[in-house]
Amino acid sequence: MDIRSFFCGASSSKSPGHSSSSDTEDKIDSNQSDTEFLEPSPAKKRLIVHEKHAKERLTTHEKSKKITASSRKYNKKWEESFNWLMFDKNFQGAFCKVCRKRGISLQRTGGTWISKPFTNWKKAIEKMKIHAKSDIHLLSCEAEMAAATALQEGSVIQQLQQINDEEKLKNRMAIKALIRCTHFLARRHIPHTTNFDELIDLIVSCGAEDLKGFLERARLNATYTSKVAVVEFVEAVGLWAEECLLKRLRQASHFSIMADECTDVTTTEELSIFFRWVNMDGQPVEHFLDIVPLKATDAKTIYSALVEFMKDKNIQISKLVGMGFDGAATFSGKHMVCRVS
Repeated sequence: MDIRSFFCGASSSKSPGHSSSSDTEDKIDSNQSDTEFLEPSPAKKRLIVHEKHAKERLTTHEKSKKITASSRKYNKKWEESFNWLMFDKNFQGAFCKVCRKRGISLQRTGGTWISKPFTNWKKAIEKMKIHAKSDIHLLSCEAEMAAATALQEGSVIQQLQQINDEEKLKNRMAIKALIRCTHFLARRHIPHTTNFDELIDLIVSCGAEDLKGFLERARLNATYTSKVAVVEFVEAVGLWAEECLLKRLRQASHFSIMADECTDVTTTEELSIFFRWVNMDGQPVEHFLDIVPLKATDAKTIYSALVEFMKDKNIQISKLVGMGFDGAATFSGKHMVCRVS
């Protein structure tokens, strides 16, 4: 039943004999009551208006949130801070090019950054920092650096060969220093077998780093400071000096030869040979070249020794223009046997 009809019926039942004016008053009263019932109170109105505005603000925030989320995208400037970052247009997401190259992904990340693109642009910086510090990323970076280094320096064999070449160079520099010490002693007629060690110690203490490093690295039986090594150094210096003199002698247009026979402490007959020529500067020079052992001291033996020596050293006998000997009969006796031969 309608509330208005209920109240109207109630009033009519209580006073059925009222006039029309009473009926009119009752209608006016009923209309006022209905109006008071349908219209909310001022407090209610304010509450309704507040809820309406709140709904409008919430709707506006959700719309702006959706618009902001959809408008976020990959920022190219991120690659300046994270050099491993790359964007794949086909997947519309970001990858780690270092980890992706190695093809190893983490199960807890579902393969993100490696096999699965990263698209959470809202937390991009935070996630990028986390990935940069992850173990898999650090291992991938180390492997990439090792591969790049190997590519620049060559294979393992090439690296070992390079190290071996550097080691050889250092060893040669040290041996060169030892030979120069031997040459120093020999030129000044200082006993080399007894003074070599002390000379080496003096040079090392003065800052010969190559020689010092060689002696520290070498084994105790391979330091090349023994008497046997010194003798070999002297022989090597002798061969080097002889080759230098022979080179100059071969360049001369003419030369003279001088020789003398003697006996050493072991009673071995020996022949010392000297040459005299004019060098490239036009100055006469004279050098001792060798000592040749003799089987006998007769003229024929001495002559054969001289000829064989010049042939062995590749000295042209046709350039010989003079000879010098002492007063021995085999050299310059009555019949000048050696010169005649």
